[in-house]
Amino acid sequence: MLKKKTENAVTVINDIINTIDIDNIKSEGLSLRLGNQIIKLEVSGESISIEDEIRNELKEKLHSRIEIIREKVNEKITDMYNFVQNIKKEFDKKESILSTQLDNLVSMPDINITHAREGLSVVKGNANNRLKWIVQGIYWPKYVDKKPLDKKFSKKMLSNVVYLIETHRNNILSCHTCKPVGLSYFQHYHQNDPDCWGNWNPKRTWNEPNDIIKCAREAEAVLENVNTASVAKHNPAGLPRESTLLKYVLKDGDEGSELGYFNQNLRRAGITNDIREDSVDMWTTTST
Repeated sequence: MLKKKTENAVTVINDIINTIDIDNIKSEGLSLRLGNQIIKLEVSGESISIEDEIRNELKEKLHSRIEIIREKVNEKITDMYNFVQNIKKEFDKKESILSTQLDNLVSMPDINITHAREGLSVVKGNANNRLKWIVQGIYWPKYVDKKPLDKKFSKKMLSNVVYLIETHRNNILSCHTCKPVGLSYFQHYHQNDPDCWGNWNPKRTWNEPNDIIKCAREAEAVLENVNTASVAKHNPAGLPRESTLLKYVLKDGDEGSELGYFNQNLRRAGITNDIREDSVDMWTTTST
C-alpha cells in the first residue's frame, strides 16, 4: 500500500514538471536599452530571430534544470519511502516479539488450598501456553488380568508416584506416571517411556482443576490391573518380576476373590516411609 502511494506521488509530480514547456512562453518582441534610448527589435524576415535563439537557449537550460529537479524529487521520495519502510519493519518486529510474549503468557489456574490437599500443584510447561499439573498419588497393583492379588503381597508394591498431566490451554495432551523426586518415569509393568495406557485415554479437555485431579485418579485406577497381554516391562525396577507376580494371583474361592475389578470402595492401605526401603530381592520369594 505504501509503495503504491509513493509511486502515485512520483507520477503526479512528474506530470506537473512535464507541463513546463518553454514553447508556451511567448514574448512581445525584444527591446534593447542604449544609454537613454530604447531600441525595439522586430522580425524582418523568415530567418531565425533573436527571440527564437534566446528561446532555444532558455529551453535547453530549462530542460536541464527540470531534469535535475526531477532527479532530486525522486531521490527525496525514495529516501522518504525507505525511511517509512524501515519504521514499518521495526514496528512489525516489535509487534512480533510482543505477540510471542503474549502467546507465552499463561494465566494462573484457580487453584486453592482444597486442591493442594488433594495433592494438586501446577507449573509452567516448556512450550507455549502449556501447563504441567502434578498430582500426588500412589501406584498399587491389585489385580492381574482382572483377578485379585494376595492382599499382603499386593501391599508390598504400594508406591508413592506423581501423575504428571500436560495441558495446552483447555486441552489435555498427556498423562504420565513419574517418580516424586526428579519426575523421571516411574517404572512399572506398563511403562514404555511414556506409559502405555491400553484402551484408556485421558479426557481431551478440562474446565477446572478438579478435572485434572479426576484424570489422575482414573489413571491410578487403571494401573490397579496388570494386563499380561500388553506388558511393557517384565521386570520393572523396584517391583517383582512378572513371573513372581503371577504366583500371587488368587484362585477362585481364595480369600479376596470376591473383590470386584477396580472396586472403588476398597480401602487403600496407608503409605509408610519404609515402603520402598526393602531390597528388591524380596520379590524373588516363592508363594506359600
